[in-house]
Amino acid sequence: MRSATSTRPRARRSRSSASTGPARSDWRSSPATSVRGTDLARPGLTRPYPGRPHPVPDRKERYPMHTLPKPGSALRLAGLILTAAVITAVMVRAATEFMLDLQEFQDAGRALLAGADLYSEGFPTRSGFRFIYPPFGAVVFLPLAPLGATVAQLAWTAATVVAVWAILAMAASRLQLQGARTLALALTGVALLFEPVRANIGFGQINIFLFLMVTADVLGFTPRRARGVLLGLAAGIKITPAAFGVLFLVRRDWASLARAVGTVAATIGLGHLIRPAESWHFWTAEFFLTERGGTRHFVPNQALSGLLARARIPAEHLDPPVYGFFLLVAAAATWGAWRLTRDNRPVDALLLVALGVFIASPVAVTHHWSGVIIAIPLLLTARRRPVRIAVAVLVLTHLIGTHYAYALTAVDPAAHVLQWLIGNAQGVSGIAAFAMLLGDAALGGAPGRRQPIRSGAWNSASNLS
Repeated sequence: MRSATSTRPRARRSRSSASTGPARSDWRSSPATSVRGTDLARPGLTRPYPGRPHPVPDRKERYPMHTLPKPGSALRLAGLILTAAVITAVMVRAATEFMLDLQEFQDAGRALLAGADLYSEGFPTRSGFRFIYPPFGAVVFLPLAPLGATVAQLAWTAATVVAVWAILAMAASRLQLQGARTLALALTGVALLFEPVRANIGFGQINIFLFLMVTADVLGFTPRRARGVLLGLAAGIKITPAAFGVLFLVRRDWASLARAVGTVAATIGLGHLIRPAESWHFWTAEFFLTERGGTRHFVPNQALSGLLARARIPAEHLDPPVYGFFLLVAAAATWGAWRLTRDNRPVDALLLVALGVFIASPVAVTHHWSGVIIAIPLLLTARRRPVRIAVAVLVLTHLIGTHYAYALTAVDPAAHVLQWLIGNAQGVSGIAAFAMLLGDAALGGAPGRRQPIRSGAWNSASNLS
């Protein structure tokens, strides 16, 4: 019986498929069809903007559907049970433990209301830590100021859990996994157990929310005319998300890129209006302090700088390899994102750029790596063996949190190669996964995807759109 949406143009059937049922949508070889660059004319095909060769993900786009193995239902049920148990545990922890960074955010909001300094000794810190974000960040934290500690922690943690689910759901939807929302909920328990997410929740950090804003923008879940604004707001709060603007650049999506840049400029301008002297201080002094969030030797710093620092390389010799690696990774990530975008693989491109940010930053402690959770749904669709293995190792090391191996302090840690390998496995696996994704991009095409289901199943497939 023909479905309600069967009036859409259908993929052409071949003679061989005429007797076996509905044809599969030919998503690799069919030419992209656009309707004035505003919508799709055919399921399974990308919608390039007029005159632009690269596809831009949109909520109405359709990628080939991917089905999980038959035991998938049982695994989903187990995942849902795990998710319920983990959410219960993290909410209990939020009600009983102290979240240091969240208290700092509250202090910033209260300082703004009280007219106190944000960056001097006069900052009213209760935790002993100073505020390291732009003045616009303090504006964002204003709603936290009047809340009590327990209420703030419960609300922040609950919102973090929802953000984790939303990131997974958007990634699963763009990977065209069946039942994206339910699958994401089943995977949320695993994602919450990731060490970067555990650290994010334990400290009451903001990184999950920033990555949520980036994901929604670059995967096309925001309205087209507003796309780029969320990324700009995220960069206005914590600078680093600005790196994801490269995903607009490689698509030649100049409008979204301009909106992102304009939004960042607006956040800086707002900071100058509210706190002119402190805003000037931040952008001329604090901005250039690359270790204001932690030192290179700090064990949770799993960027290359931390790996080299813990290999006992003298501090005066660290800058050339660290900044050289930064330039190399920036160029490689841009090229790789362009190749993956051309092959209509936006989630792969997002993970590639995210890993580039994590491994090449001057300092990237593990809660900065929270965006690595999109590797979980990507692992379900990867079929090139080197990529699948690299992503699986990435998932495993971040699930374990291998840097805790350094808690087993040796007399001379530099003499214990095994401890270095285990303690830095999160960073090493990030570099390896980045390299494998880059190699996959170089090979081109999109063979790393499961076979699409029959085109008639578009209507029954759950999708976030």
